[in-house]
Amino acid sequence: MNQNIQLYGWKHFQLKTNISIDDNEIGRIRNVNKTNYDILTNQGILKGELTGQLLFTASNEERPQTGDWVKIMPFDQQCIITEVLTRYNQLARKELGKKTDKQILATNINGAFIVQGLDRDFNPRRLERMLTTLNDANIEPFILLNKADIAEEAEENVQLIRENHPNIPVLKISALTKEGLEQIESLLQPQLTYIMIGSSGVGKSTILNNLMHNEVQKTNTISEAVGKGKHTTTSRELFLLDNGSVLIDTAGMREFGLALDDIESVTLSFDDINQLGKGCRYSDCTHIDEPGCTVLEAIDKGKLEESVYHSYIKLRSEAEHYAASTQDKKRKGKDLSKLVRNMKRYNIKKRY
Repeated sequence: MNQNIQLYGWKHFQLKTNISIDDNEIGRIRNVNKTNYDILTNQGILKGELTGQLLFTASNEERPQTGDWVKIMPFDQQCIITEVLTRYNQLARKELGKKTDKQILATNINGAFIVQGLDRDFNPRRLERMLTTLNDANIEPFILLNKADIAEEAEENVQLIRENHPNIPVLKISALTKEGLEQIESLLQPQLTYIMIGSSGVGKSTILNNLMHNEVQKTNTISEAVGKGKHTTTSRELFLLDNGSVLIDTAGMREFGLALDDIESVTLSFDDINQLGKGCRYSDCTHIDEPGCTVLEAIDKGKLEESVYHSYIKLRSEAEHYAASTQDKKRKGKDLSKLVRNMKRYNIKKRY
């Protein structure tokens, strides 16, 4: 019996979710093409489409995403997707230009590689934003600082990130010269799923090609005008690496708005603030103006950098705003549903 789906983490997914379904009735979404999908199955890669119910009544979040496990009805080299199996997590960001809608990047992920360039792309504040989102999704983070071969301040910047995030693996690499490739491979475990996220042109496609030992994604040269790599990847796609682990490549993201389920994920992303906060007088201290706040005391004594604190406050405020907007949207949805029900009752009474 062909065991393709086992290679893509089906057994791990079953252990995480307690789901038991015939292997030949399920598949994993490799990539999404608007309303059709490439699906990894025991019959090979099939083209899939949604049932009418999923297509017309399900929200964008409820429809299949890259990394999802789905129930299918195969026929020839195609299939119909009848159900999206329960996800054990999902990585999402706030949609650009919208208040509360979220964009799911991928689902059922064990670890994430945040890729930043040590050149002009180096941005500790954006890194904190991505780490906060990974904490919220319960995804183990790894930080890859790329372009060590051309960055003048490589060692200084690497040390800064290691000091700010002492509990997270931070690797200095060069995708061009393959420096650090073996270290990345040592972090990858068979049948577990990983994702790479970062801005356009930081080298994600080159890293993927190195790990695949083959050019599976196109790469472009560095722009002489701005010193940055050009955008190449345009979608999210799932790949099987030689060591048996699964890696999802993503398009570049210059903006990464927070769409958190738990606001406290912000605090967990700032190790210094998290540890200092345990000594505050009040257990629900906001670290803004409360008496006995050990975080504010640390700033006054120069033990905590103000830039780190301001970044924390900014992300906390953004997360609280998103949570409030989401609750307001849910309340309005309930009010509308109640109004519709009342109108139906009123019309029934008028008829009799």
